[in-house]
Amino acid sequence: MLRFFFWIFLIINGLLLALNLGYLGKWSDDEREPSRMKLEKNADKIKLLSANAAQDLIEAHGKQAEVKLSCVELSGFSAADAKAFDEKLKTLELATRLTRTELSEVANNMVYLPSLGSKDAAEKKAAQLRKLGIAEFYIVQDQSPMRWGISLGVFKTPEAAKAHLANLAKKGLKEAKLAPRTVSSAKVHYRVQELSSDERQILEQLKSNFASTTLQECKAKSD
Repeated sequence: MLRFFFWIFLIINGLLLALNLGYLGKWSDDEREPSRMKLEKNADKIKLLSANAAQDLIEAHGKQAEVKLSCVELSGFSAADAKAFDEKLKTLELATRLTRTELSEVANNMVYLPSLGSKDAAEKKAAQLRKLGIAEFYIVQDQSPMRWGISLGVFKTPEAAKAHLANLAKKGLKEAKLAPRTVSSAKVHYRVQELSSDERQILEQLKSNFASTTLQECKAKSD
């Protein structure tokens, strides 16, 4: 009997020795509970969020996914420029997002060519302007020192008038002048809403062909 217990004791000790030496594979809490141990090792990286903080995080993520839209106003188009601009706008398919308004403005800055002395001379100069690609002008025929001169546009601000002068110079007309002259003229304004960034870029490119016009962010509508 003693010999039996001796061999049992010896076998148990041999198994324990083999287990500790790794012959029977590792026996540790890491293998038995790997998920729990990983969580315990990274416990310092776990952050608990309050309900409000979690909601804010969800809303912030949603806002990032939203497409950013903008609203712009374009002003200062003459009747002739507005007609050309209307054709270009068709490529954007703005539909109800576009509002077009005609307003009467009092302008005080005229870009012009001085009197050419006669109707024939004025008409000859007008033909030269058309060859340069300048289509918006009229021959002054009233009884004033400007008679038989050519008006190339009247503008509300000096800055807009100077921009038009520079644009005319690029086309080859360098003798145009700027002078104060009060004239009531019709101008067309546009308001374009819900523009995507790509649409806005295209709109700005279209507007760049009309030097005397302005583009700005929409103003809040008054009640």
